[in-house]
Amino acid sequence: MARWNIAAIAAVAVALSGWSAGADPWRSCHNSRFGATADYPSGWEMQTAPENKDGRVFVSPDGRARVTISGIFALESRAREFAEKAEPLDGATVTFSARKGDGIVMSGLRGATVFYRKALLSCSGAVWSNVQIEYPLEDKAKYDSLVAQIAASLKSGSGYDAQCK
Repeated sequence: MARWNIAAIAAVAVALSGWSAGADPWRSCHNSRFGATADYPSGWEMQTAPENKDGRVFVSPDGRARVTISGIFALESRAREFAEKAEPLDGATVTFSARKGDGIVMSGLRGATVFYRKALLSCSGAVWSNVQIEYPLEDKAKYDSLVAQIAASLKSGSGYDAQCK
C-alpha cells in the first residue's frame, strides 16, 4: 500500500508540473560575454537579449515569475561593490542576506513579490556573475525548490569580454 501511495504521489506531482518522463526539466544558460552560467526551467520563455548582451531573462509560462542570468564588470572597490550588492532594492524588505567568500545572497519582499539575488565575484575580482529570481509571494511554496536549483547552479567562467585565468 505504501509503495502505491509513493507512486501515486509522484505521478500526480509529475502531471501537475507539466513535466513528462524523458524530458529534461532544466536547461542551462551561458552568457558568452561574461561567462555567467545557471539553470532555468525548460518550459520558460527566453526574452530578447539586451543590446549589450550582458544576460538573459526567462519568464514562466503563466508570466508571473522571471529569472535573470547575467554578468557585469566589477568597476568599484571590492568592499564597496559587496556593500552595494547587499543594499535592498527600492521598496524592498530584506529577509535574508549572507556573504561567503566572493559570493553574496539576498532575498526578501518587494510588495507582494519575493525576490532572490545571488552574485559571485570572479576573474580575479573583475566580473560579477548574477542570478535574480522574482515571483508572487502567494506562489512561494511552488517556487522554493526552483530557487534552490537555480541558485546552486550559478557558476562563473570566461566569456569573450572576461577571460578568467
